[in-house]
Amino acid sequence: MTVTIVLVGPPGSGKTTVGARLAALLDVPFRDTDQDIEAAAGKPIPEIFIDHGESHFRALEAEAVASALAEHSGVLALGGGAVLSPETRRLLADAPVAFLSVELAAAVSRVGLGVGRPLLAINPRATMKALLDERRPLYGEVADTIVATDDLDVDEVTSRLAEWLGAAVTVPVGTVEPYDVVIGPDTTALVTDYLAQAKRVAIIHSAPLSAHAASIATYLGDAAAATLIEIPDAEAGKTIEVAATCWDRLGEAGFTRTDVVIGVGGGAVTDLAGFVAACWLRGVRVIQLPTSLLGMVDAAVGGKTGVNTSAGKNLVGAFHAPSAVLCDLSVLESQPVRDRVAGLAEIVKCGFIADPRILDLVEASSESDMEPGSPVLAELIRRAVAVKAAVVTEDFKESGRRAFLNYGHTFAHAVERVRDYTVRHGDAVALGMVFAAALGRLTGRVDVLDRTRSILDKLGLPTRYDGEAFAPLLAVMRLDKKAVGDLMRFVLLDAIGEPTLVSDVTFAQLEAAFEEVSR
Repeated sequence: MTVTIVLVGPPGSGKTTVGARLAALLDVPFRDTDQDIEAAAGKPIPEIFIDHGESHFRALEAEAVASALAEHSGVLALGGGAVLSPETRRLLADAPVAFLSVELAAAVSRVGLGVGRPLLAINPRATMKALLDERRPLYGEVADTIVATDDLDVDEVTSRLAEWLGAAVTVPVGTVEPYDVVIGPDTTALVTDYLAQAKRVAIIHSAPLSAHAASIATYLGDAAAATLIEIPDAEAGKTIEVAATCWDRLGEAGFTRTDVVIGVGGGAVTDLAGFVAACWLRGVRVIQLPTSLLGMVDAAVGGKTGVNTSAGKNLVGAFHAPSAVLCDLSVLESQPVRDRVAGLAEIVKCGFIADPRILDLVEASSESDMEPGSPVLAELIRRAVAVKAAVVTEDFKESGRRAFLNYGHTFAHAVERVRDYTVRHGDAVALGMVFAAALGRLTGRVDVLDRTRSILDKLGLPTRYDGEAFAPLLAVMRLDKKAVGDLMRFVLLDAIGEPTLVSDVTFAQLEAAFEEVSR
């Protein structure tokens, strides 16, 4: 047998908790050699130390590790001192090993008074420091990857290990018809798992993705007959005329209720594909394969579909949940850098409205952390998807909390409309968040304007609007979907992670916020 991964690290690094969570994610068994030792000895580890001494325990530990490495095919967690054995270190040379590191303060905080840890029972802090100093080089010697766990929660550590292993992470969305958002490299290959009884599929894609769409059709092979439907790129593809062309193609292909539409592309394509599926025969299944960062963290998740009209963006559409969303991180490598950067705006938005940890990760990140293949970017994507999944599970049709996902979007959609959709959506959302932050400060709420600008600047997103005067933007904002009658409503922040809908904003405050974002 070949072990999937071995976790090593000092007490307090979370090997057992993370190991069990990772094993569940990967659907493999979990094993802890400390538990093996206790089962074989018939007594807890502290009693083994008391009755027989540390040397006897280390001999039992080396034997338990050797047996587990030979027998186990899942996730394996080793005791903190297992790496002291030269033979154990030799055996680990042939296994994938992750070192879960932790600094002294966090380690002492996690193990408390050392209850159940015989080596820490007398003076936890001093002993822990000595253990870390002695063992850290040995952990590094056997490790193939290192995850610093100090500022990460269990899910973050688990996701980074899964990413390192090349495994996909699934975020469930619990709408009336639940579905999964699967995030990881090469998840496109999972599409056949979601076809069910479909005899035909329509792959709706933009022109730049013709080759990718054709490869998906080839991969489907005999699983289903594929019809390739090419549509104009970006927002030009989100019109009722393009949708009508797609419906004609479905009719020509003899599409029935059991057949499936597949959307392959960025947010505009997944919006259009979802709308086509929602209307054909009053609703057929759709599988979304977003190829842009924006599509992965926003457009493809949640079941909002629609097209643009001369009156505004997404004013015609339907709520239609997908059967699955497969976020293939491998395809991000071919996305233009500027487009990928624009997609980061929706991730930042999720940080401000629900998950402040996103903001912390961005602020602590390096330039390489935002590159495809980075575990930090994968973690940011997972967190953003989890935010949206939680919101749409509670409020699928935007009768309440789902409106919070539109933080910054009232201004953003107006910018897109007056610029005839020549501005990237993510860039517009970045400007919209600056506008919303300024409006929040002007209305006496939490002041996040400087932090918003700092984060967006770091990512290379725009923070200053240098376009039209305020009047045409205001006219479009009055048609925003959150408006009720003649009453305009804005999503603002009472605190980070605490959004609220506000309807008592004055014209003077709106104009002042516009002046702030125009500086």
